[in-house]
Amino acid sequence: MFRPIPKATLFRRIPYRLITSVVLILALVVTVILLMSLERDKLLLQGFTQNQAVPTELFQALWRSRHDLIGITLLVFLVSAIGMAALITFLHYDNTRRTLEEVKGLARNILESIPTGVLTINRDGQVTAANPSAVATLKRSAEELLGHSYEQMFLQGDTIRLVLDGALHNNHHVDHHDMPYRAGDETRTIRLATADLTGDEGRPVGIIMLLKDVTALLALERRVLVAEKLSALHTLSAGVAHELRNPLSAMDLNLHLLDETLKERGELEQDVAHYLQVVNAECRRLSVILDNFMRFARPTSVGLHEMDLGRVITHLMALMQFEAQERKIKLEDRIDEELPPVFGDETQISQVLVNVLVNAFQAMPDGGRCSIITQVQRNADVCWVEVVVSDTGIGIKQEDLLHLFEPFHTTKTSGTGLGLAIAYRIMQDHGGTIRVSSVLGSGTTVVVQLPVAADSLQKLGVGA
Repeated sequence: MFRPIPKATLFRRIPYRLITSVVLILALVVTVILLMSLERDKLLLQGFTQNQAVPTELFQALWRSRHDLIGITLLVFLVSAIGMAALITFLHYDNTRRTLEEVKGLARNILESIPTGVLTINRDGQVTAANPSAVATLKRSAEELLGHSYEQMFLQGDTIRLVLDGALHNNHHVDHHDMPYRAGDETRTIRLATADLTGDEGRPVGIIMLLKDVTALLALERRVLVAEKLSALHTLSAGVAHELRNPLSAMDLNLHLLDETLKERGELEQDVAHYLQVVNAECRRLSVILDNFMRFARPTSVGLHEMDLGRVITHLMALMQFEAQERKIKLEDRIDEELPPVFGDETQISQVLVNVLVNAFQAMPDGGRCSIITQVQRNADVCWVEVVVSDTGIGIKQEDLLHLFEPFHTTKTSGTGLGLAIAYRIMQDHGGTIRVSSVLGSGTTVVVQLPVAADSLQKLGVGA
């Protein structure tokens, strides 16, 4: 089942060494019996002299002795054959039992080592097997799964229950089907596949379901997709921005000249002055858009060095405090005093955090609470500092979350859609990440992640 077993013939199964040992022992026993019989006959004959006649009864006794010897020898051979057959049978049984235990252990180890969750369900709907990956994915203990009906574990209308109902009752299987799954307070994306589970006779005895949490994988795919879009737009953006800059500058200059010329000729009519103000304002707005466009297309060079992220956040909190008070927003911070230095450019990191804070303020038109929390995340090889910005604003729709970092995508009436795209690129240049999660009507959380400076890793016990 799990490894090829060579076919063994009848003669290859016979333990030759064991048979040879038994035969030698049997020959030794028969030899001893023969010697004892001959010695007894010798003692019987020593009682007669050479000139005395041997009684007839003696010959009968010797003949009976020979019959007894043959019977004893046959009995010894028979007992030895039975014992040998019993021993060979026991050895074969023990070998088969050990092989079966090895196969069961191998199957158990394979099932427990598979990184994909595996559930087997019999025709009655009871879960008969669940590996550790399935337990971790479903956020349920093995005791909750094994021996229980899936209809008791998953409520009516649950996505997994719908898949199991279709596979078990309607023979409708799925393959690499992504669907949401509620695990506690978090909604994850699980990729499912189902198939018939056949028994020894080749008939279906249940179903097998493979499940894998692909939430992080899909998020990575989205980041890669955004990065590809940004990369494709970089060259085009630089060219378009450069070509628009020149005529826009000429328009702005000529508008100023026109305004001065009209003023020299006399007082401007109110409607003409208004038109000139509108055109000047729109030119300035176009100039700001082009500045953002150029910053997105060709960001300034990154001067990476060790920086005190806590000091940068404290400075930004002081700058944004006045605006927060005007908007009736309570601005809070919880900064770790022993925050390790990070590797980055203070100016560009400040630009990212200001952009995030401004978006948070704009999401709370009627006031609210905005908090900034720093924390250190580490594993065996890397260490990160996370800046978590949370607000209690209106939130973001799930369909908009997928396009937040795409250039020119905005949900604001006056936005350009380049703020988060620029922030995303800055974080890429720093070797960090930025991710957003939101619940519509409850608020938004933005996590900015930066790598810890190399000199600080050893102090933190990372990579040692």
